[in-house]
Amino acid sequence: MKKTAIITMVILLAAILVAGAIVYFWPHSLTDRITENNLLFVTCTTLGTEDGAAYNDTQTWESNAVTKDILSLLDEHTFRRNLPFSGSSMTPREKLLVISVYEGDTSIDSVILSDSGEMSMGNTNYTMNGADKFIREFVKLLETTN
Repeated sequence: MKKTAIITMVILLAAILVAGAIVYFWPHSLTDRITENNLLFVTCTTLGTEDGAAYNDTQTWESNAVTKDILSLLDEHTFRRNLPFSGSSMTPREKLLVISVYEGDTSIDSVILSDSGEMSMGNTNYTMNGADKFIREFVKLLETTN
C-alpha cells in the first residue's frame, strides 16, 4: 500500500510541476497591455559602427493612436517569460525599441524590446521570437501612419 501511495504522490507532483511550467511559459500578447484607447510614444534607436566610429540613429513618434493594424501586429508577435534565474541585462544587436503607453496624460506602461529578442516590461524580463521582424514591421507601420 505504501508503494502505490508514493508512486501516486510522485505522479501527482510531476503533473503539478508540468502544469505550472506550461502556465508560466504560456505565450502572451502585447494587446494585453496596449489597447485601442491608448496613445503611444515610440523611440527606435539603431546602433552600429561606420568607418570605425560608433553611431546611434534615433527616431521618435509621439502621440500615435493605436490602430487596428498595430493591434493586429501586436497580436501576431507573442512573447513568453524568461527562466526565473536568467540575467536581467539586454544586449541589442542593432535596434532597441521603446514603447511608452499612455492613457490620456498618464503613463501606464512601457515596453523595451531589443532586436535580439530580449524584452523588459513591468520590471519583468521576457523573450520574443522574431523581435527583429516585429521591430521592422512596427516602425514601418508608424512611418506610414505619420
